Amino acid sequence: MWFSSKSLRSAAKEFTFAAPFPRLLPVRQVFKMVTEDDPAAATQRELARLQSVVRPGMRVAITAGSRGIADLPIVVRAAGEWLKDPGAEPFVVPARGSHGGATITGQIEVLARLGVTESKIGMPIMANGYSS
Repeated sequence: MWFSSKSLRSAAKEFTFAAPFPRLLPVRQVFKMVTEDDPAAATQRELARLQSVVRPGMRVAITAGSRGIADLPIVVRAAGEWLKDPGAEPFVVPARGSHGGATITGQIEVLARLGVTESKIGMPIMANGYSS
């Protein structure tokens, strides 16, 4: 069904909301800033918890989204190196949502601007099943 903008404006004028509007309060969220002197070592230390589940020949995706991650290329490379040690085959998947125009090429370009390239991280970046 098609509605003209005039009929929509008319309908909007007739719309009423019977419930009282809720009281709004400002909220502030403060995140604790965590820093690491050696982000690669910290990444590998945290991944050690998964040691019992990583097997040779496993293909493992590492998502790269970066929201709030300092030293992203270092962290991603360290994760890949840790996975390669027991014989897994890691690769990176862009997890950028609508960034880069929500296209494969655009997301890979955004990662590159963040310093995440195949040459810097030492493993393929795969989007839609294909290496960049």
